[in-house]
Amino acid sequence: MEKQDKIQETIAIEDLIVSTILNFCENAAELGCPRDKDVDMWFRELEPEAMTKVAVHLIEIVKRDAKRFT
Repeated sequence: MEKQDKIQETIAIEDLIVSTILNFCENAAELGCPRDKDVDMWFRELEPEAMTKVAVHLIEIVKRDAKRFT
């Protein structure tokens, strides 16, 4: 386990939500949202299993992008 993995950061829930929404919107195309759909409606129309896959992919994107700054 890397030293970095052992560090736990505490953030306000509001900051986490803002960050998540921004990342979701900024990466909608990579997450699979078609160009002809509004992001919110595309996500609402997904099956629960597909929503989970999008969430997992979003986490991967956030981790990938975070590595650029460390």
